[in-house]
Amino acid sequence: MFIGTQLTGTQLTGTQRTSIALSALPIPSGPLSGLLQAARDELVGLAAGRGVALSVVFDMPALVRVNEAAVAAGSWEPMLPAAHPACRSLSPANAFWIGGTAASGDVVTAQAGLLYDCSAQSIGDRFNAMTVFYDDPATQAPAGEWCTCTSDTANSTRGQVVWTNAGWTRPDFQGRGLFPICQRANKLAAWLLWSPTWFISVVDPDIVPVWAERKMGPRHIDQEPAITYNQIGLKTLPMHLVRFSRAQFLGDLAQIAADLAQAA
Repeated sequence: MFIGTQLTGTQLTGTQRTSIALSALPIPSGPLSGLLQAARDELVGLAAGRGVALSVVFDMPALVRVNEAAVAAGSWEPMLPAAHPACRSLSPANAFWIGGTAASGDVVTAQAGLLYDCSAQSIGDRFNAMTVFYDDPATQAPAGEWCTCTSDTANSTRGQVVWTNAGWTRPDFQGRGLFPICQRANKLAAWLLWSPTWFISVVDPDIVPVWAERKMGPRHIDQEPAITYNQIGLKTLPMHLVRFSRAQFLGDLAQIAADLAQAA
């Protein structure tokens, strides 16, 4: 039994375990336990109603394999290096991904959660320095690769920051509303593991409507794409910063719990 306000990936995985069903993710005791459990159970049920079982997976090379297969099938682009274990030292202490599995056993949706310590540098500083993407950009980043961040919000975001990253759904499972379900499951798992100060995402201009508040819950989104990443071999990506505070995250969970109570 896990007691306290925060769990760790190491506690959950032990020496062998590489994943845990979202439905079995422990809820610590405390004033938020009822809210967290109700929201967890509702997210599990929403995904199940769409034919998907959600798990928290700590095996990051497995996410690479899912990405590579989806790239080969033409349904995904190569992941940003932030979630790739060849580029960053990833472990249960700072990385997981939400895996959505169909009845066939296939992974049909995925989304990573990455923890950054931004106590000394803001997340915006880390985008500028490219340490969000690489442990050592000077030796790991290809020549000519760069990132600029002029987002006032990113440049003022400090503390423990979780970047929800590497989102994908297989084409035959698209249109079922899995992305917002997995976004919330991602933030919930990150909260239970690390209790971060902030949650962020970066969004291509053409999918900004997907991040509307009525779909994703209360959040801040930069009006302009103030983060630009020139990734060698792919393309220059202008991106909007999306940020969720703790209050926004917990308020969104409260709405999920209230919806569950109303339906009961």
